[in-house]
Amino acid sequence: METWISSSCDRFTRSDFAFLAEILSPGDQNRHLWTLWEDPEAMREMLDLKEVFRGVIDSPGAVCVSPHFYFYVLVRHSFLQAGIEDVAVADFVSAVLAERVGADPDDVLKGVPSGLTHVTDFVSILESAHGRLRFHLQVAAGNQFLVLTGLFPGFLQRRCERRGAPGVEFYENFARKAYRQAADNPNVPRNAPRQLFGNLSEVLPQARLTLNRVAEELVFLGD
Repeated sequence: METWISSSCDRFTRSDFAFLAEILSPGDQNRHLWTLWEDPEAMREMLDLKEVFRGVIDSPGAVCVSPHFYFYVLVRHSFLQAGIEDVAVADFVSAVLAERVGADPDDVLKGVPSGLTHVTDFVSILESAHGRLRFHLQVAAGNQFLVLTGLFPGFLQRRCERRGAPGVEFYENFARKAYRQAADNPNVPRNAPRQLFGNLSEVLPQARLTLNRVAEELVFLGD
């Protein structure tokens, strides 16, 4: 993928490989895994193994893996269980989560649940944006509300109950629309993954519910 497009698989580390090798081939028998690790298709097949998912959930060694590896395994396996088989969608979504969960809270385009958390914030910015800037802001808007509705639905629900703000579904629909507009934007950069954003727009309702379960059952993100 282009460097500006979120991808977990492009950001795995040697510590991730060491963890994977220990899970799949402990001891001195793991040298042959280097060849598979350097083959993108073989690597993805390895990461689809249930042993890897269980290792990330249960093994103490998982504390050493990178956020991109951790979220990729959780998202990919959870999406597969939900019937979302597109590996590119899992790769993109997991990278967005990894980048934003640990982001500087003062970064309004990445910090969650701080930062820009109202649709009106993005609408006002998008109205004055044109060309490629508008495309990048559409992707940023989709990403922000993907994370908020997926990992922090309680934050949105409490705001709805206390202040009469829209519910989670409203923000989910805004994220879908933002990704669809990004896919259809005539000013996208060359080689931009239009199909990825279109596919994500289509599966986002199911993806959001799946991320809700990930946040509730597999990770601790605080209140």
